[in-house]
Amino acid sequence: MMGNGDSRPGAWHGKAGTAGEIAYQQLKRQILTCELEPSTELRAGELAADTGFGRTPIREALTRLVHEGLVEVRPRQGYRVQEITAVGVREAHELRLLLEPAAVELAIERATDAELEALHDLAHASYDHGDRETYERFVLENRQFHVRLAAYGNRRLASVLERLMEDLQRLYFRSLSFQDTAGEQMHEHHELYDAVIGRDVPTARSICVEQIQASHERVIETLLNDLTGPALRQAHAVLHTQLTPHLRRPHTTSGHW
Repeated sequence: MMGNGDSRPGAWHGKAGTAGEIAYQQLKRQILTCELEPSTELRAGELAADTGFGRTPIREALTRLVHEGLVEVRPRQGYRVQEITAVGVREAHELRLLLEPAAVELAIERATDAELEALHDLAHASYDHGDRETYERFVLENRQFHVRLAAYGNRRLASVLERLMEDLQRLYFRSLSFQDTAGEQMHEHHELYDAVIGRDVPTARSICVEQIQASHERVIETLLNDLTGPALRQAHAVLHTQLTPHLRRPHTTSGHW
């Protein structure tokens, strides 16, 4: 992660340790780990009673989460956790595909050996299938690996990448339960780390593209598994008619996100 808290341009910042900041961190964690499922209705009064925070800190937290796109306002009804759509997943991965290979190349060109070697532990992170606590740690360490690597080349680019990966985190988290791919994901992270350490730009870019493509397939498969009825039909329509050609690849269940 880049610095303390949310370092994105235009992001909202609360004072560390305030009730509003703590409420924000708690609600955000519950959303990103799917404790609060997509489309869950949120009412400030009920949240205040459930969490022990006052209405004002809860409203401050919800305002920040709306700003970040994790919560939506429903006029005269309160708030709702933002739903996940096939279009949003596709667009996030398309943008990641455009940005991340370039970020990796810049990092290889600009980072010191010590900076790259400092990513070793993050690149070798894993999880235990069926253990949600290890999922949360793995998802965080995965994001830190990609964002810290990108930041060595361009911090603004890394800030955008961090937002993209955070937007997708809920599906990343769910995908770990949907299928056990820990071995494949560790292998691909190791490959990327080795290419970066060896300052092999073409190989690193190629691995990065393959990982993003595999990520897109994994989270879409997870999303389709969660959907039913009209929402499922709509998602299939998006996949079959609007998926950008360079994101298409033969079906696989392996790969890293």
